[in-house]
Amino acid sequence: MSTATRTPTVRVRPLRALSLVLAFTAAVGLIFGTAGFTAMEADRGLSVNVTDDESAYLGYEAVTDEVHDGEPTAVVDYRNQFGSDLEEFDVDVSIADPELTDAAIRSVETPSSLDRGSAAPVSVTLSCSEEEPVALLFRADGNGGGVSVSLDRVHTVTCVPKGPTVTGVTFNDAANGRVIVDGGHDEVSAEVWVAETPPVEGVGDLTEVTFDGDDPFDTSDKIRNQVNNVSSSGLTGNWTIVAVEFPDRNVTYLHPEWNEGVYDTPKTSDGVAYDGTVDEAFLLNASVENGEVVEDGADN
Repeated sequence: MSTATRTPTVRVRPLRALSLVLAFTAAVGLIFGTAGFTAMEADRGLSVNVTDDESAYLGYEAVTDEVHDGEPTAVVDYRNQFGSDLEEFDVDVSIADPELTDAAIRSVETPSSLDRGSAAPVSVTLSCSEEEPVALLFRADGNGGGVSVSLDRVHTVTCVPKGPTVTGVTFNDAANGRVIVDGGHDEVSAEVWVAETPPVEGVGDLTEVTFDGDDPFDTSDKIRNQVNNVSSSGLTGNWTIVAVEFPDRNVTYLHPEWNEGVYDTPKTSDGVAYDGTVDEAFLLNASVENGEVVEDGADN
């Protein structure tokens, strides 16, 4: 009588199968870390999460917390710690929540590939009119050597505007005034709007005196001294200040007694801020009411 040898059939109950999967996942987690922002895929379809940014296969490191207006700055570094080159590498940079900041991204410089063992920076150029925090979202994708990887990270930097931070204008009656800054005085771009004669019964036009480029506005000096030195303005000695505009900072300070081309008893006081740039038509139809700039015909 012959005896047939039967190979045992291995059956894994669902609960044990789940335990094996969880054990494998835990082991992978010990090697790579865990998070929901990063995924890596290899040839065999292995997909894992990576969080230990500096030691992960795609290393990530923030290298600065401060960016100056208009200056390209290396903000983060990426390092390829795979065993092969990432022939294709792309980083998309955006502002994480544009509604929370007035800053904007002017340009971005990113590597297009990342050799094995090498590191490369991502440089960002921001524009801002005031010092403020800016949350930047970095979305990196790379592949090569049978591996693909993606990594999303948010890093917050402080954007520092050029020159001093303008915080206000103090008017001395309507004839003079000073710019108030946070920090040391320096040169800025400015537009000084003046009425050529004391506007008692109202004026129909204004003169715009520009300070920019080779002839910037010095925040340490009084306004009238600098306007008188601009020969191209054509102004005589009898004029009054209506507003001081800072286009780079997107703010204009109006005389607090300005009322649609007329002054209501000019006096020494702080200017009233309007968030934006202006033109002659706007100013001739604007007034200051209850500490706010109101344009004639606009909804209150």
